Amino acid sequence: MHIPDLTAPKGWLEDSSKLIAVGWLEPGHDYQFGEVSLEVVRKLAELLVEPWQPAVALGRHPCGFCRFTGGPSVFKCGSVGSAVQIGVSNLWLPADGFLYVAPSLILHYMDAHGYSPPLEFQTAVIACPPMRSMAYLKAIIKNGPQGIVPKRSSD
Repeated sequence: MHIPDLTAPKGWLEDSSKLIAVGWLEPGHDYQFGEVSLEVVRKLAELLVEPWQPAVALGRHPCGFCRFTGGPSVFKCGSVGSAVQIGVSNLWLPADGFLYVAPSLILHYMDAHGYSPPLEFQTAVIACPPMRSMAYLKAIIKNGPQGIVPKRSSD
């Protein structure tokens, strides 16, 4: 699925107005090439080990650039303790007043295909609180669409 960087994905949630796509690459569409710091890659990998997701898709999305294999299904980067399953999850990344949404394949695109995400996304990766922490959840609620995190019913 191709979605141009820094545009809103359409029809993902009832209210997608506060979502910004990054890293939804497909052959036949231009994308930004360039260097990405190891710090950004490591932090992104940490966030994608077990990402929080308000919605999930069933099945693996292969890399469209890897013609014969569909690309790897696992990404491992240095100090990140666990391997990241790629092509099966999305990152919901809080920013200032909205959420970036990126596929886990973004790690493979950066590593194997020279993709360089927008600098503002890279900055948000570095600033992101640890995945599933209270600070992360509060940032998702503050910056995301209304109702992205269901309210708990009182028993």
